[in-house]
Amino acid sequence: MRRRRTFLIALAAGSVALALRAHAQARMYRIGYLASSSPKANASALEAFREGLREFGYVEGRNLLIDYRWTDDNISGLSKIAAETVGLKVEVILAWTTPVTLAVKRATSTIPIVMVGIADPVGSGLVASLARPGGNITGLSNISADLSSKLVELLTQVVPEKSTLAGVRNALNPSSALQLKETEAAARALGLPFRLFDVSAPGDLEPAFARIARERAMGAVFFADPLWISQRQRIAELALKHRLPTVFARRENVEAGGLMAYGPNLSRQFRQAASFVHKILQGTRPADLPVEQPATLELAINVSTARALGLTIPQSVLLRADRVIE
Repeated sequence: MRRRRTFLIALAAGSVALALRAHAQARMYRIGYLASSSPKANASALEAFREGLREFGYVEGRNLLIDYRWTDDNISGLSKIAAETVGLKVEVILAWTTPVTLAVKRATSTIPIVMVGIADPVGSGLVASLARPGGNITGLSNISADLSSKLVELLTQVVPEKSTLAGVRNALNPSSALQLKETEAAARALGLPFRLFDVSAPGDLEPAFARIARERAMGAVFFADPLWISQRQRIAELALKHRLPTVFARRENVEAGGLMAYGPNLSRQFRQAASFVHKILQGTRPADLPVEQPATLELAINVSTARALGLTIPQSVLLRADRVIE
């Protein structure tokens, strides 16, 4: 009798588990994706995000709906798409970069937000601390403390002639303030004159490159911004036209023809963002999920671009590279 009762209890428990699993599989989850650049410009990272979600059982079109919103590199339009996404009653919002996350933060204090590519989450006022975010925002920070100085150092190791160092920023991106401070300090420590050039839209690129060329700059450090990824082909073309060595925070720019990049792997960060989304969909509060910083930074070098610019990459630098493009 006791065995029969135990069997019936186990059978009932198994039936409940199967029912719950079936319910979860049948449910349609809805999340939002917000960025300033189009999904096409960020295709590989987005696919990594989807792959990460699939590992947790979320399949777009089956039990997952992703609402995509972007502004085609126009940061001023972020408030509108943030409000649109909040109005859709999504369960989680994936926000790429500081300006996007700030726009979503202004639009909602209740819908969970997973941020990716944030230079200074605490300084930007997005979270209370990395360990205890508080509020409705968590996710992945983008830049380590010494990234800007490393970019300057790499450029000086590859470019033999020392002259003015150019910094290129999107002035509409609040994270550029931190990068400017660190880049200026690195240039000053090396005794290099520094000039800042602002680019806020694709149409600003060609005039900016012309001004940098007139300065006879030894090279340009591009402060991390999604605009450089969406415009990476155009930037590579202009850099070759003006024979300007360029360094970036993302390897996507090097794959398109930029000279060097040093920074976190964007696709890996988007894949990890899927873990945050999963935990939130399963009931974990964003306030209880510590913000993650990049565990490793990758060095990518385009040797073909170096040759086209008449540069030789020192063997000591090549040996440190995680990705070399011939």
